[in-house]
Amino acid sequence: MTYRRMGRWMYPVDERVLEYLAQESWGTPSTMASHHQFQQLGADAGYIKQRCKQLVERELIEPLFIDCDMFEITGSGMAYLRGDLDASHLRRYPVY
Repeated sequence: MTYRRMGRWMYPVDERVLEYLAQESWGTPSTMASHHQFQQLGADAGYIKQRCKQLVERELIEPLFIDCDMFEITGSGMAYLRGDLDASHLRRYPVY
């Protein structure tokens, strides 16, 4: 079993976003919100978009295009899912 080290800044929906993007290769907050795992958490597209911004700022996911709501997982995001990266040590990089 993989042991993931969440950062104190993380919420359960953050892991679901990473898992979704690892499985589907890309997604939007709207498509994620329609998926049952996000509905179980009560996460709507607006909340998922907020959390995606946090994940982008920590370089776990990235937009497919500049100023786009289509996201894909990064190598760091995959490392987190494998348990190879401690998210509590990730710096926050401002996204403009």
